[in-house]
Amino acid sequence: MENEKSKKDLKDINPRYRNIQSKPLGQILKDMGYITQEHIEIALAIQKLHKNKRIGEILEELAFVSPKEVAEALSKQFGRPYINLLDIQPSEEALKVLNQDLAKRLEVMPIRITGKILFVALLDPSDETKLEKLRKLTGYEIEYYITDKESFYKALKTHYLILNNPIEKFIRNFINDASNKIDVSTRVPKFFENIINMAILERATDIHISPEKLGAHIFFRIDGLMQYYYSYPLEIHNALVSRIKIISNMDIAEKRNAQDGSFTHKFFDEEYDLRVSTVPTAYGENVVIRVLSKNASIFKLQKLGFEPDVLEKFKNLINKPRGIILITGPTGSGKTTTLYASLREIDILKKNVLTVEDPIEYKFPFIKQTQVNERAGYTFAQAIRSFLRQDPDVILVGEIRDEETAQMAIRASITGHLVLSTLHTNNAVGAIPRLVDMNIKSYMIASGLIAVSGQRLIRKVCQFCKETEEYTVEEFANKFGYDLETVEKLAQPYLDNGKLLINFGKGCEHCRFTGFQGRMTIVELLEIDDEIEDLIAKNVTPLQILMKAKEKGMKTLKEDGLIKVFRGITSVNEIKRVVG
Repeated sequence: MENEKSKKDLKDINPRYRNIQSKPLGQILKDMGYITQEHIEIALAIQKLHKNKRIGEILEELAFVSPKEVAEALSKQFGRPYINLLDIQPSEEALKVLNQDLAKRLEVMPIRITGKILFVALLDPSDETKLEKLRKLTGYEIEYYITDKESFYKALKTHYLILNNPIEKFIRNFINDASNKIDVSTRVPKFFENIINMAILERATDIHISPEKLGAHIFFRIDGLMQYYYSYPLEIHNALVSRIKIISNMDIAEKRNAQDGSFTHKFFDEEYDLRVSTVPTAYGENVVIRVLSKNASIFKLQKLGFEPDVLEKFKNLINKPRGIILITGPTGSGKTTTLYASLREIDILKKNVLTVEDPIEYKFPFIKQTQVNERAGYTFAQAIRSFLRQDPDVILVGEIRDEETAQMAIRASITGHLVLSTLHTNNAVGAIPRLVDMNIKSYMIASGLIAVSGQRLIRKVCQFCKETEEYTVEEFANKFGYDLETVEKLAQPYLDNGKLLINFGKGCEHCRFTGFQGRMTIVELLEIDDEIEDLIAKNVTPLQILMKAKEKGMKTLKEDGLIKVFRGITSVNEIKRVVG
């Protein structure tokens, strides 16, 4: 999902190159396919009202583009490389050249020092005074990369925090004192706060706190897999659970039944929703906490992992005037991110777009977004009913959970509206029997459904420690147990002198020795054409529909995963783990 170049060792990126373009930033963004002329005109009109704002800022605030896309355009405009600061580790030597306050004021992040040159990443390459000030303050010659606001401010806070390392130090000292029978009861709230902060720094989606006979353990789920972090004495587990229950509005006296709760946590000016679940076990209550950022990033579909041919088909589908498109997959497979990215492909200035979400994770201007409120009777199904009186062109339904929502969504798609939604199924074809289970008639499914996109998230090989092995097609198929005909068909565009170059991660400090860093999507796209529509109406088995779709060229999740392997993005073992 990220720019692969940003993950390479910085020595491979030459910041001295020049290819400066004289075009305005808006025109460059238009040439890159991120915005249209109408978007530019709206931004220019707003700039007349806010003369101190730059065009890039306005386009970002209107959510026409993301900060990363503006930075990529600035990179083209100024002939300097773009880097994502969240994917690199600045040297301690470089960070100590500037203190955090000064780095923030100058909007510059020190990265490394080579001889008499300080390499930095900055936000505004047009401000020469900042660069000159930096030269005088540091005594170094300056070479710079361009970065984006999101990664800059997160990296600035994170790396300077890690430089002093108070979070890790506090956690270790707390556990050490508790192990030595020192009274730590007054420090339990701070201990829990630091566990959350550490999870956020490590990009964890879940925190698992599990009591066992010899002690309690803390695991973080990162990139889809649980990773062990800490153990602490069982004697303080009840105090920790009580603290969690208090701030989650749960009953601290109830230890025999499962409970659910939630709270909001603020870290570095960013808010997070934390959903808490407890269940009783033999050694105490097990706690799982889902970490949800309120500042979701917006993506373009091509950044998520869609192969070019699938991307073109999907873009055509989401610009159809009517029908329902479903994004399917298990919990945590990136369905909501794909929904949001799909909205960016719709011309929201010419179409009336309404959404019902639970919760609203990212706010779009020019889109009417609403949030489920079941206490007030505002459900997904009720929202769709109300939307039909709002002259909609496109309706986004966060999730189809029940029969009533499914009925309303299908009805809206049949009556001339485009409906986008998600559904929990194992694969794309599985959406059809799932809708039948919700008592939707087969002929209505056939009439309303225009596509199902099944997806999973896979981990990407760490670019800092990746190594490459060579295989012939036959060697690859035999070693990893894949059908030779399938491998031959998929591998042809990626052969290098008749060999497949397969990457794997050896493990390093950048990826916590997992060999992986970051995730992307693998996709299977089921298009409902006349033949498949006829099969659905006839109530044939999902297998028959799948065989017909493959006959028409649909690639399965496993096949799309193999393509990602041949492109060097992920490993064979990762694809086997996710889809078999």
